[in-house]
Amino acid sequence: MPAPCNWIRGVLAAYLDGELKASTAEAVRRHLERCRHCARYAAQLEETWKILDAGAAPPPRPGFTGRMMARIVEEKELEALALRLRPRRRLRQVAAAVSGLAAGLVLGAALYSWMGLPPEPNSPVEQEVSRAVAFLEDADLLDEMAMVEAIQEMTGAETPGGGA
Repeated sequence: MPAPCNWIRGVLAAYLDGELKASTAEAVRRHLERCRHCARYAAQLEETWKILDAGAAPPPRPGFTGRMMARIVEEKELEALALRLRPRRRLRQVAAAVSGLAAGLVLGAALYSWMGLPPEPNSPVEQEVSRAVAFLEDADLLDEMAMVEAIQEMTGAETPGGGA
């Protein structure tokens, strides 16, 4: 089936219900005028809807309303439980982040003390790279400080400056 026909069949229900923008509806109308296969498909779809509309809807099964109301109550209770559990999950995430940060700092300190100070850069390129690395280390330190401050705000701990 050609791609335009596939697209037309995909939007045909919306077209027949009058839900398309005017420009899109006009493109569908023009295609239906030219393509007898899509026009026949549209006519069959309209006829099917007429038959379905003419038939009476079957009555709901016994207990339908009670089951639906119970399900609504159950979903609301699950939403309430999820809201109550959310702060605990956030606290676990903060604890995991702090643990990871502490482990990284300990590992970094151990490596630094084991490796010693790096040699002084000799060439201008090495000096520039050294300055860039120092800048990035400072930026990482600022990020870590911001993380600690955010954790303190979330846990309500006091900052070293005396504020809350």
